[in-house]
Amino acid sequence: MKAEGGVIGRLDDWLNPIVVKELRQAVQGKFVSAALILLLVVQLAALGIYIVSNGDFADRFDAGRTAFMFLLGILLAVCLIFVPAYTAIRLALERDTNVDLLFVTTIKPSAIVWGKMFAALTITVMAFSACLPFMVFTYWLRGIDLPSIFILMAIAFLMVTIAVQLATFVACIQAGRVLKILLSLLVFLFFPQAFVGLLSWSYFALSHGVGSRLTTWDFWGPASTVLLISSAVIGLLFSLSVAMIKPASSNRAFPVRLFASSLWLVSGIASAAIGYFQRDSTPLSVWSILSVLVFGAAFFVGVSEREQLGPRVTRKIPDGALRLPAFFLFSGGANGVAWCALMCLMTFVVVQLLTSKSTTLSAGGSMSSSQAWTAGLALYAFAYSMAALFIRRRMLSRWIRPRLTWVVGFLLLAAGSLLPILLGYLIVFGNFRKAEDIGGWLVTNPFALGIDSYRTVYITFAGACSIIGALINADWFIEQIKAFRPHVGEPATISLELNR
Repeated sequence: MKAEGGVIGRLDDWLNPIVVKELRQAVQGKFVSAALILLLVVQLAALGIYIVSNGDFADRFDAGRTAFMFLLGILLAVCLIFVPAYTAIRLALERDTNVDLLFVTTIKPSAIVWGKMFAALTITVMAFSACLPFMVFTYWLRGIDLPSIFILMAIAFLMVTIAVQLATFVACIQAGRVLKILLSLLVFLFFPQAFVGLLSWSYFALSHGVGSRLTTWDFWGPASTVLLISSAVIGLLFSLSVAMIKPASSNRAFPVRLFASSLWLVSGIASAAIGYFQRDSTPLSVWSILSVLVFGAAFFVGVSEREQLGPRVTRKIPDGALRLPAFFLFSGGANGVAWCALMCLMTFVVVQLLTSKSTTLSAGGSMSSSQAWTAGLALYAFAYSMAALFIRRRMLSRWIRPRLTWVVGFLLLAAGSLLPILLGYLIVFGNFRKAEDIGGWLVTNPFALGIDSYRTVYITFAGACSIIGALINADWFIEQIKAFRPHVGEPATISLELNR
């Protein structure tokens, strides 16, 4: 009995208190129970109406597939809207724009985010398990096999997991109520697109017998790629969510940049290996462009970070040879921009070296085009972030705080991408046939790099703007580089650090 009590006590200590709280409130509350009961009623009614209205199924061989698509649509509509919104709203209500109540706890930020995610996924599993008997029943209507049912259910669950993690990340962002509502609306526009896209792909997969390919590489190759990319997206959003709820005085960027750098390395090795065995450079091209898109977005995050580090961070700065690599991983505006620039440069150089040394990796695709996209996107992202930083520092410092510099950057990016299209179309009105007709006006649009005849002009323009942006913000970089040194003050005699 004593040993049993010790085991139970250890399990109780290991149990995440956030999970216990969330699941207890979900079970005791009526909202989740009512939603699950309503989902069951809707599934039963939809399946019953479909069977009654279609009559005899003796001569039909697609009835099961059609019924399954109806039920899958209902399940996705509920899980892609209800579960992410329920999780994000509950987490957002526990935060305050001025005093973060989540700081007054010894629970680690990672445990808080993981607890919210686990509770949301538990509710999702309950919804899927409640609907699974109805979906398996469609097998008896013919036109669908059991492996296809389970494969599509697994993919739907993966999509809901990504949606929940994305909603959790938005809820963790430290911003005003108006800005957070706008961000939530923008993010939730992704869910209807994901709903339509997943249903369309599911119908295509069922029509081509996805379940019959379960033992072939034609299934496991793409499935492994999707699983790896989804895991990377979930992991990155999770690390960003943890960083968002950490105290502002902590070294919040370190775990995010360490995770992103490790992910970049692992995914690069995997892409190179796949490209080598398939004798195709496409996996390497996709990896390089996706990497630059991530690091390009991180430029805008970097210029929005704090410009002065507190003692809590400077105490952890290593002295000696480790100080240089630590500069790229630690929190700070200049640190973030330098890290993004380094990762973009390494991406370009690594792909260039691999394709120049191996004829196998350079086959089956246009590496010059993908390298142009890699370099162009990185230069445009750096140029726009530097322009936003300069405008915020020199013109809008009285009205806009440093952490909102990314808003200025995205407004500049939107203006530089859309206005030239409208202006060029109005000028050549009546003579517009293709994108090349207004290619000269799209020099500020980073997404116009696909126009081959103007690609050199675009990259040259982006490079020149990047150099100018670095020069006009040189003082900003120099001040932070000089200030990045270990803390020399006397350590406190009593140190109580929460949420490490």
